Amino acid sequence: MPKFVEIDLLDNLEKIMKKNTQSYQGDFSYDRKELEEVAAKADTLPLRERTYLWMSRRCGTWCLKERRVYLKVTAAHHIWTYYYGDGRSERILAYAVEVTGLEDGKVTGNLYPFDYREHVEYVKKMSVSVEKVRVVYEKGEYYQKVDDRIRKEEHKIFGKFLYSEYVPSDSVALETVLRQEERKRRKMRRGKIENHIRNIRKNAA
Repeated sequence: MPKFVEIDLLDNLEKIMKKNTQSYQGDFSYDRKELEEVAAKADTLPLRERTYLWMSRRCGTWCLKERRVYLKVTAAHHIWTYYYGDGRSERILAYAVEVTGLEDGKVTGNLYPFDYREHVEYVKKMSVSVEKVRVVYEKGEYYQKVDDRIRKEEHKIFGKFLYSEYVPSDSVALETVLRQEERKRRKMRRGKIENHIRNIRKNAA
């Protein structure tokens, strides 16, 4: 499958959603908000914090950080793998999404389609466990337990909240699988997103 580089992410994801998702299309408003927030601070975030896995189902959408999907105890991991059985009976369109920034008010980035069921099998095989959570601010960071609530309000000492990330028990294993995925995406040929969307058959209500 081809990749689609430096496109208007929200416009094109919404077009895909409208052709494939029949119920709970309002889910996309949460995806939009997440991607807009990340795009607004793209210059301060590493690529790993701007890379997502997005799916469109008959009933709703999900937009989850790729790194978290590969960590076993996270909500992202459980959500992404939950629909594995449904992949036989319904069409699930799945993509990796890289947010590169904002251009003329539009969220720009790269889109990489893949087979959902094959990907879930790979995720289940390669995911690693979590040790703790790292919370990053403008002027510092700290670590906390996995079950503790992440506080996103401004910190008195460290300033504005930037992002949080789960710390894996085996960071080398996680880094290896993420690099492998990045390498796969780089090797994909470029395509035209217009052709891709045109070829998606609209789901029947």
